[in-house]
Amino acid sequence: MSFHQKYSKKVIKKAQKGDRFALTQIYELYKSPVFHLAYQMLRDEHRANDVLQTVMLKMMNTISNLADTKKFNGWLKRITYNTVIDTIRANQKLVDVGDESEYQYSAEEISHQIDKPDWDLEQFLDVLNERERIVVWLYAIDGYTHSEVAQSIGVSEQNSRIIFSRAMKSLKSLAADPRYSGRQIGGKDETA
Repeated sequence: MSFHQKYSKKVIKKAQKGDRFALTQIYELYKSPVFHLAYQMLRDEHRANDVLQTVMLKMMNTISNLADTKKFNGWLKRITYNTVIDTIRANQKLVDVGDESEYQYSAEEISHQIDKPDWDLEQFLDVLNERERIVVWLYAIDGYTHSEVAQSIGVSEQNSRIIFSRAMKSLKSLAADPRYSGRQIGGKDETA
């Protein structure tokens, strides 16, 4: 379910000329990655399906504008992100939070936390709200800067940092809770 699909440049060229069979091939190859990314960020199957349909329509309507076919994967992933963000904006007003410099996590802390064996990021993302989930996904998983995240969701860079830090704080506390971490209560690996 990755956007790093192997595709034929001939298929892209044909799709750019409006070939319906080529467009169908692209749809079949990319429907799973588009849906999976949308679902991971929205945690709503119906809205993820809506995003899938919107992304594919945008792709079909604008593929002729794609100058470099080598960038197709990234181009389609960007369309998906933007469509998810538009969906979130349409369904929830994002509120700017105050300046709280106490919420800071270094890149080392983030990767150390996410790489722990008891850290099931997919399970923990379910507990975050959409805004927190999208910030965590874009920053921690896809490597966007807070400036890029902020621009994508329409908040300040500081707000992006605070949203991310609050989400990480929540996720760290969940990871420490035996009910969510996979550790058995009363087991050997429970810490006192």
